[in-house]
Amino acid sequence: MNALLPKNPFATRFTRPEAMSFQCPVDQRAVGRDASPSDEQEATLPNSLCDASGLCRQLVQNLKSVRFGLIVGPHGSGKTTLLHTLMPYLISTFESDGISQVRQLQLTMPLESNPWSRFRHARDSAHAVADCLHGLPRGSLLVIDGVEQLRRRDLRSIVRKVGRRGVFLLATSHFRVVGISVLHQTEVDVMLIRSLAECLLDQASPAVVEVVSRELEGRDLSGLTNVRDLWFELYDIVQDHLLVDPMNLKDVRDGCSVVSSHGSQHAGDPKC
Repeated sequence: MNALLPKNPFATRFTRPEAMSFQCPVDQRAVGRDASPSDEQEATLPNSLCDASGLCRQLVQNLKSVRFGLIVGPHGSGKTTLLHTLMPYLISTFESDGISQVRQLQLTMPLESNPWSRFRHARDSAHAVADCLHGLPRGSLLVIDGVEQLRRRDLRSIVRKVGRRGVFLLATSHFRVVGISVLHQTEVDVMLIRSLAECLLDQASPAVVEVVSRELEGRDLSGLTNVRDLWFELYDIVQDHLLVDPMNLKDVRDGCSVVSSHGSQHAGDPKC
């Protein structure tokens, strides 16, 4: 976005996982489990643990108990954001002895979606996890974001290696994984979406706030699970508003032009 335009609050630098703090809906659940992955009992968090700090402390405590923990939820529901919010608590707990380490690996699906590219990605991801695990002292923590991208046999092998080395494992996945206990399930509700949008709009201009509020009011958010895609859509809507607002298209004398996120160009000074 051109520096002459007001900031778009839904730009990636504001919505990426490390830029946002995780917010937990009041009715979300953290799963309390025994070491056995077949245990399906769930324990509702008390209201005092619905804030991020309380949830993070509870998750670390549960992870210490089960050793292999999973954060599960749909794409774009906040799993990676929760990991970033959780990381200081993990480092404080697992690196407290000065010997153990916390290593994190994020697996990202390739843009190409064909059998060969998926096979190579799964193979390379397994090698990357093995390299990350190599040399980790006993009592350390390995964090894998996107563990569902591994082949099942590779994942089973990694779980066995982690267990033999005495290392803890925390992973995120779109679905449950055999052998890893579910610690938390990320969910999206209307109140959460509106709360996150308000945080992003905190420093936005009144006109942008009005455009976004009108857009959200006109949508049925009750069935939405992918918040990341919503931010992408709102970015385009805000960007289009900024580019057509006459106050943003005034003549500029610095030899520049205004270019939208889609590549369309609006002429500035004819001397450019």
